Amino acid sequence: MAAKAKIFAGLFLICIILPSLASAFTDHLPEVQLENESDKNDVPIHINNVAHLSEKGKKFKKALKKKAKEQHDLDQDLTEEEAAPVTPTPVPVDPTPTPTPVPVNQTPTTNVPEGYPGATQAPVTIGYGSAPLTPNPLDPQTQVPVQPAPQQDHPIQKEINEHRKRAGLQVGFYDETCPNAEKIIKEGMIRAFGNDSSIAAPIPRLLLHDCFVSGCDASLFLDQTPSGARVEKLANSNGLTVRGFDLIDEIKAELEVECPGIVSCTDLLAYLSRDAFVVSGVPHYDVPGGRRDGMESLEANVLGNLPLPDLTVDMLIDLFKKKGLNEEDLVVLIGAHSIGVAHCFSFRYRLDNPQKAALVDPRLAGVMRFTCTSPMSTLAFDTTTQYKMDSIYYKQLAVKRGLLESDVLLNEDPRTKDYIQKFGEDEKGWFDKLGKAMNKLASIQVLMGDQGQIRKQCRAVN
Repeated sequence: MAAKAKIFAGLFLICIILPSLASAFTDHLPEVQLENESDKNDVPIHINNVAHLSEKGKKFKKALKKKAKEQHDLDQDLTEEEAAPVTPTPVPVDPTPTPTPVPVNQTPTTNVPEGYPGATQAPVTIGYGSAPLTPNPLDPQTQVPVQPAPQQDHPIQKEINEHRKRAGLQVGFYDETCPNAEKIIKEGMIRAFGNDSSIAAPIPRLLLHDCFVSGCDASLFLDQTPSGARVEKLANSNGLTVRGFDLIDEIKAELEVECPGIVSCTDLLAYLSRDAFVVSGVPHYDVPGGRRDGMESLEANVLGNLPLPDLTVDMLIDLFKKKGLNEEDLVVLIGAHSIGVAHCFSFRYRLDNPQKAALVDPRLAGVMRFTCTSPMSTLAFDTTTQYKMDSIYYKQLAVKRGLLESDVLLNEDPRTKDYIQKFGEDEKGWFDKLGKAMNKLASIQVLMGDQGQIRKQCRAVN
């Protein structure tokens, strides 16, 4: 009996006394944070809030387990839902395919383009200058065969004059078919110029680079052609320096909404070039319309058909005469250099030749050396009024402060020197001549009537 009594006493101590002692002991434990393993962001739970109530503690523990299980199940459901494939919502497809511009190589090259002064034999990165291009021809996977250029058959001046008489270009050409065409183009230029004053200079340059190669037909805009040949904008004298294609695309899209299939890309460029000059300070002048768009573009046609900065005066005059432009037109059009910039590869070489350096003002030479940290660095043609068309550039040429060697040489030649002096002193007279010269430029070998087509998008033939 005594032994049994001792056993019962021991059980009593274990069942009654020890839990009471443990409960009292927990009152002195520091606060600890219990975290739901399924969610580390739950509100912290303190032991003091539940330790004294064993039954409530058990219920609370069960509640925590239940919550953890529910959260775990929810996480699994979300994971399965997220992992499930999503069926895309069908989007209406425009029946007119949109050519996708190939991304431009944004890494500037340090090589001077072939054909420019100081050029090396190293390959040149294609696409610098924000021109959207076809695949990089230097990539073996996208190699496009170079087709030889057809023999250039330049018309004589008499033939050019006769062609212009028959061309039928008319001021107000779209008055009936698309009355708001010129207004849309003008507003597009004003909007772009307000966002970026540097956009005015590249547009007239696009016109010259287009019209001097196989005539004014917007072939410079083409990213690709049905023949698969390398296009004009891939040429070194284009890809490195021309830009403005995005603005052309933007305005063309507006024109297609207003009057589909009516306004050609070639006319768009002619009007936009005028408006680029106007926002830069030139008085408004009328531009006739009626041009149509070409369907072919060959890189090989570019060679020998664009003015380069190291051409002699004889070479420049000969090139312009082949396009139906005379010595005065040549000097008038270089006045476009009143705005814009030149890349260092097009003028820095002059300082390395004592004879050529003698035609550079010493102060300008210092600016050239300081600015040209690489061939792709740029310097404004006219640092005094970079975004304003005025006659200051002609005055700078007269004192050897022109960046391009070809421009400065025109001031040394008796056939062109007087024009430079005249326009430098008579800005209004130059403005009057500029509109006429631009219209002559924009009428070189234009397509009319049923020739060519009216492209729906300027980057590709219909």
